[in-house]
Amino acid sequence: MARATRIFQPASHWGLGSYWQGECPPWIALVVVLIGGRLAVAELWHALSSPLSTPLFALLFLADMTLALWQLVGAWRSLSHWIDAQAQGHVLLAGRVAVVAVAVVTVAHALDQAARQTTALAPIAYAGPQPLEVRNGVAYLTGDIGYDLLARFEATPATGVSAVDLDSAGGQVFAARALAQRVLARGLSTQVTKRCYSACTLIFMAGAHRDLGPEGTLGFHGYSLKAYPLPIDVAKEEAIDRAFLRDRGVTASFSTRAFATPHRDIWRPDREVLAAAGVLRD
Repeated sequence: MARATRIFQPASHWGLGSYWQGECPPWIALVVVLIGGRLAVAELWHALSSPLSTPLFALLFLADMTLALWQLVGAWRSLSHWIDAQAQGHVLLAGRVAVVAVAVVTVAHALDQAARQTTALAPIAYAGPQPLEVRNGVAYLTGDIGYDLLARFEATPATGVSAVDLDSAGGQVFAARALAQRVLARGLSTQVTKRCYSACTLIFMAGAHRDLGPEGTLGFHGYSLKAYPLPIDVAKEEAIDRAFLRDRGVTASFSTRAFATPHRDIWRPDREVLAAAGVLRD
Protein backbone atom coordinates (compact mmCIF):
# COMPACT_ATOMS: atom_id res chain seq x y z
CA MET A 1 0.00 0.00 0.00
CA ALA A 2 1.39 3.42 -0.95
CA ARG A 3 2.09 5.77 1.92
CA ALA A 4 0.02 8.93 1.98
CA THR A 5 1.88 12.20 1.85
CA ARG A 6 1.06 14.76 4.54
CA ILE A 7 -0.37 17.91 3.08
CA PHE A 8 0.09 21.20 4.88
CA GLN A 9 -3.10 23.21 5.26
CA PRO A 10 -2.28 26.71 6.44
CA ALA A 11 -4.70 28.40 8.81
CA SER A 12 -7.06 30.88 7.20
CA HIS A 13 -6.25 33.38 9.91
CA TRP A 14 -2.84 33.56 11.57
CA GLY A 15 -2.51 34.44 15.20
CA LEU A 16 -0.38 33.68 18.23
CA GLY A 17 -2.15 30.37 18.80
CA SER A 18 -2.08 29.23 15.18
CA TYR A 19 1.63 30.06 14.90
CA TRP A 20 2.34 28.11 18.10
CA GLN A 21 0.52 25.11 16.64
CA GLY A 22 2.64 25.27 13.50
CA GLU A 23 -0.13 26.42 11.19
CA CYS A 24 1.89 29.28 9.70
CA PRO A 25 3.64 28.62 6.33
CA PRO A 26 7.17 27.43 7.13
CA TRP A 27 8.97 30.01 4.97
CA ILE A 28 7.22 32.74 6.93
CA ALA A 29 7.70 31.00 10.28
CA LEU A 30 11.40 30.31 9.70
CA VAL A 31 12.58 33.34 7.74
CA VAL A 32 10.27 36.15 8.80
CA VAL A 33 9.08 35.36 12.31
CA LEU A 34 12.06 33.40 13.66
CA ILE A 35 15.20 34.71 11.94
CA GLY A 36 13.89 38.19 11.16
CA GLY A 37 12.28 38.47 14.56
CA ARG A 38 15.43 37.48 16.43
CA LEU A 39 17.49 39.99 14.45
CA ALA A 40 14.97 42.72 15.30
CA VAL A 41 15.09 41.81 18.99
CA ALA A 42 18.90 41.88 18.95
CA GLU A 43 18.82 45.38 17.48
CA LEU A 44 16.37 46.49 20.18
CA TRP A 45 18.69 45.19 22.90
CA HIS A 46 21.58 47.02 21.26
CA ALA A 47 19.60 50.28 21.17
CA LEU A 48 18.81 50.17 24.90
CA SER A 49 21.12 52.17 27.13
CA SER A 50 23.07 50.08 29.61
CA PRO A 51 22.79 49.39 32.44
CA LEU A 52 19.03 49.05 32.90
CA SER A 53 17.40 48.95 36.29
CA THR A 54 17.30 45.38 37.59
CA PRO A 55 13.45 45.07 37.55
CA LEU A 56 13.24 46.44 34.00
CA PHE A 57 16.04 44.18 32.75
CA ALA A 58 14.41 41.14 34.38
CA LEU A 59 11.06 41.99 32.77
CA LEU A 60 12.56 42.50 29.31
CA PHE A 61 14.74 39.40 29.62
CA LEU A 62 11.72 37.23 30.58
CA ALA A 63 9.68 38.71 27.73
CA ASP A 64 12.50 38.04 25.26
CA MET A 65 12.91 34.42 26.37
CA THR A 66 9.14 33.88 26.15
CA LEU A 67 9.08 35.35 22.65
CA ALA A 68 12.07 33.25 21.60
CA LEU A 69 10.39 30.05 22.84
CA TRP A 70 7.21 30.91 20.92
CA GLN A 71 9.20 31.66 17.75
CA LEU A 72 11.30 28.49 17.95
CA VAL A 73 8.46 26.07 18.75
CA GLY A 74 6.18 27.55 16.09
CA ALA A 75 8.88 27.33 13.41
CA TRP A 76 9.74 23.72 14.39
CA ARG A 77 6.11 22.63 14.27
CA SER A 78 5.48 24.42 11.01
CA LEU A 79 8.35 22.55 9.36
CA SER A 80 7.11 19.24 10.74
CA HIS A 81 3.57 19.83 9.51
CA TRP A 82 4.52 21.03 6.08
CA ILE A 83 7.25 18.62 4.94
CA ASP A 84 6.61 14.95 4.29
CA ALA A 85 9.20 13.01 6.27
CA GLN A 86 9.84 10.53 3.44
CA ALA A 87 9.63 12.65 0.32
CA GLN A 88 11.28 15.82 1.66
CA GLY A 89 13.44 14.54 4.49
CA HIS A 90 16.51 16.53 3.45
CA VAL A 91 14.51 19.76 3.45
CA LEU A 92 13.09 18.97 6.85
CA LEU A 93 16.59 18.31 8.20
CA ALA A 94 17.93 21.57 6.80
CA GLY A 95 15.04 23.51 8.29
CA ARG A 96 15.46 21.93 11.71
CA VAL A 97 19.21 22.58 11.65
CA ALA A 98 18.40 26.23 10.98
CA VAL A 99 15.99 26.31 13.94
CA VAL A 100 18.58 24.72 16.23
CA ALA A 101 21.23 27.20 15.05
CA VAL A 102 18.91 30.12 15.83
CA ALA A 103 18.19 28.60 19.26
CA VAL A 104 21.92 28.37 20.03
CA VAL A 105 22.52 31.96 18.93
CA THR A 106 19.53 33.12 21.00
CA VAL A 107 20.82 31.46 24.14
CA ALA A 108 24.34 32.86 23.57
CA HIS A 109 22.93 36.36 23.06
CA ALA A 110 20.82 36.06 26.21
CA LEU A 111 23.82 35.01 28.27
CA ASP A 112 25.84 37.88 26.83
CA GLN A 113 23.12 40.39 27.74
CA ALA A 114 22.95 39.02 31.28
CA ALA A 115 26.73 39.22 31.63
CA ARG A 116 26.80 42.82 30.36
CA GLN A 117 24.06 43.82 32.78
CA THR A 118 25.82 42.18 35.71
CA THR A 119 29.15 43.76 34.84
CA ALA A 120 27.63 47.22 34.38
CA LEU A 121 25.93 47.09 37.79
CA ALA A 122 28.86 45.59 39.66
CA PRO A 123 30.68 48.12 41.86
CA ILE A 124 34.13 49.03 40.59
CA ALA A 125 36.70 48.47 43.27
CA TYR A 126 39.13 51.38 43.56
CA ALA A 127 42.58 49.91 43.89
CA GLY A 128 44.13 53.23 44.87
CA PRO A 129 47.01 55.09 43.21
CA GLN A 130 49.34 53.08 41.04
CA PRO A 131 52.80 52.86 42.65
CA LEU A 132 55.76 54.26 40.77
CA GLU A 133 57.86 51.91 38.69
CA VAL A 134 60.86 50.70 40.67
CA ARG A 135 63.93 49.09 39.10
CA ASN A 136 67.17 48.24 40.89
CA GLY A 137 66.30 50.41 43.87
CA VAL A 138 65.33 53.44 41.75
CA ALA A 139 61.76 54.79 41.70
CA TYR A 140 60.90 56.48 38.40
CA LEU A 141 58.89 59.68 38.89
CA THR A 142 57.70 60.72 35.45
CA GLY A 143 55.18 63.28 34.19
CA ASP A 144 53.67 66.57 35.29
CA ILE A 145 54.25 67.34 38.95
CA GLY A 146 50.88 67.23 40.72
CA TYR A 147 49.08 65.68 43.64
CA ASP A 148 48.31 62.55 41.64
CA LEU A 149 52.04 61.97 41.30
CA LEU A 150 52.42 62.66 45.01
CA ALA A 151 49.81 59.97 45.74
CA ARG A 152 51.68 57.51 43.51
CA PHE A 153 54.93 58.27 45.33
CA GLU A 154 53.29 57.63 48.70
CA ALA A 155 51.81 54.37 47.38
CA THR A 156 55.27 53.15 46.42
CA PRO A 157 56.77 50.82 49.06
CA ALA A 158 59.82 52.46 50.63
CA THR A 159 61.61 49.16 51.18
CA GLY A 160 64.49 48.74 48.75
CA VAL A 161 64.16 52.23 47.22
CA SER A 162 67.27 54.36 47.58
CA ALA A 163 66.90 56.89 44.75
CA VAL A 164 64.38 58.72 42.60
CA ASP A 165 64.85 59.25 38.86
CA LEU A 166 63.07 62.43 37.74
CA ASP A 167 61.70 63.11 34.26
CA SER A 168 59.34 66.07 34.19
CA ALA A 169 58.79 69.40 32.47
CA GLY A 170 57.42 70.85 35.71
CA GLY A 171 54.02 71.29 37.28
CA GLN A 172 52.55 72.54 40.54
CA VAL A 173 54.95 74.20 42.97
CA PHE A 174 53.03 73.15 46.08
CA ALA A 175 52.90 69.50 45.02
CA ALA A 176 56.63 69.66 44.23
CA ARG A 177 57.32 70.97 47.72
CA ALA A 178 55.36 68.09 49.24
CA LEU A 179 57.30 65.57 47.14
CA ALA A 180 60.57 67.23 48.06
CA GLN A 181 59.79 66.93 51.77
CA ARG A 182 59.05 63.21 51.37
CA VAL A 183 62.28 62.61 49.45
CA LEU A 184 64.11 64.52 52.16
CA ALA A 185 62.44 62.56 54.97
CA ARG A 186 63.35 59.22 53.40
CA GLY A 187 66.95 60.27 52.76
CA LEU A 188 66.68 59.37 49.07
CA SER A 189 69.12 60.33 46.36
CA THR A 190 67.88 62.00 43.19
CA GLN A 191 69.04 61.65 39.60
CA VAL A 192 68.09 63.05 36.22
CA THR A 193 68.87 61.08 33.07
CA LYS A 194 66.53 63.06 30.79
CA ARG A 195 65.07 66.37 31.93
CA CYS A 196 63.89 68.05 35.12
CA TYR A 197 62.48 71.54 34.67
CA SER A 198 60.72 74.17 36.75
CA ALA A 199 58.97 72.72 39.84
CA CYS A 200 60.70 69.38 39.28
CA THR A 201 64.02 70.93 40.35
CA LEU A 202 62.69 71.37 43.90
CA ILE A 203 62.36 67.60 44.16
CA PHE A 204 65.82 67.13 42.67
CA MET A 205 67.33 69.48 45.26
CA ALA A 206 65.86 67.37 48.09
CA GLY A 207 68.16 64.46 47.23
CA ALA A 208 70.83 63.39 49.68
CA HIS A 209 73.02 62.78 46.61
CA ARG A 210 72.16 64.60 43.39
CA ASP A 211 73.39 63.22 40.08
CA LEU A 212 72.93 64.45 36.50
CA GLY A 213 73.32 61.86 33.76
CA PRO A 214 75.27 62.50 30.52
CA GLU A 215 72.06 63.35 28.64
CA GLY A 216 70.27 64.94 31.61
CA THR A 217 69.34 68.64 31.82
CA LEU A 218 68.02 70.83 34.63
CA GLY A 219 65.87 73.85 33.79
CA PHE A 220 65.07 76.83 36.04
CA HIS A 221 62.85 79.89 35.82
CA GLY A 222 60.73 82.22 37.94
CA TYR A 223 57.23 81.36 39.09
CA SER A 224 53.86 82.11 37.57
CA LEU A 225 51.03 81.28 39.92
CA LYS A 226 48.17 82.97 38.09
CA ALA A 227 46.44 79.64 37.52
CA TYR A 228 45.71 79.21 41.23
CA PRO A 229 42.18 80.16 42.34
CA LEU A 230 43.36 82.32 45.27
CA PRO A 231 45.69 85.32 45.07
CA ILE A 232 49.31 84.25 45.41
CA ASP A 233 52.27 86.46 46.31
CA VAL A 234 54.84 85.27 43.76
CA ALA A 235 57.75 87.05 45.43
CA LYS A 236 56.88 85.45 48.77
CA GLU A 237 56.66 81.96 47.26
CA GLU A 238 59.95 82.41 45.43
CA ALA A 239 61.57 83.56 48.68
CA ILE A 240 60.44 80.33 50.36
CA ASP A 241 62.16 78.24 47.72
CA ARG A 242 65.26 80.48 47.64
CA ALA A 243 65.66 79.63 51.30
CA PHE A 244 65.18 75.94 50.53
CA LEU A 245 67.90 76.05 47.86
CA ARG A 246 70.19 77.87 50.26
CA ASP A 247 69.64 75.19 52.90
CA ARG A 248 70.47 72.55 50.30
CA GLY A 249 73.86 74.19 49.65
CA VAL A 250 73.08 76.26 46.53
CA THR A 251 74.83 79.63 46.13
CA ALA A 252 72.79 82.83 46.33
CA SER A 253 74.02 83.99 42.91
CA PHE A 254 72.69 80.82 41.29
CA SER A 255 69.27 81.22 42.94
CA THR A 256 69.11 84.85 41.84
CA ARG A 257 69.83 83.90 38.24
CA ALA A 258 67.33 81.00 38.35
CA PHE A 259 64.38 83.03 39.66
CA ALA A 260 65.24 86.04 37.47
CA THR A 261 64.58 83.93 34.35
CA PRO A 262 61.10 84.79 33.04
CA HIS A 263 58.52 82.04 33.45
CA ARG A 264 58.05 81.75 29.67
CA ASP A 265 61.77 80.97 29.30
CA ILE A 266 63.97 78.26 30.78
CA TRP A 267 67.58 78.47 31.94
CA ARG A 268 69.57 75.26 31.41
CA PRO A 269 72.97 75.70 33.09
CA ASP A 270 75.72 73.28 32.12
CA ARG A 271 77.30 70.71 34.41
CA GLU A 272 80.20 72.97 35.42
CA VAL A 273 77.87 75.76 36.54
CA LEU A 274 75.66 73.32 38.42
CA ALA A 275 78.61 71.72 40.21
CA ALA A 276 80.14 75.07 41.13
CA ALA A 277 76.83 76.35 42.49
CA GLY A 278 76.30 73.32 44.74
CA VAL A 279 73.34 71.97 42.79
CA LEU A 280 75.03 68.61 42.13
CA ARG A 281 76.19 66.58 45.09
CA ASP A 282 78.11 63.33 45.01
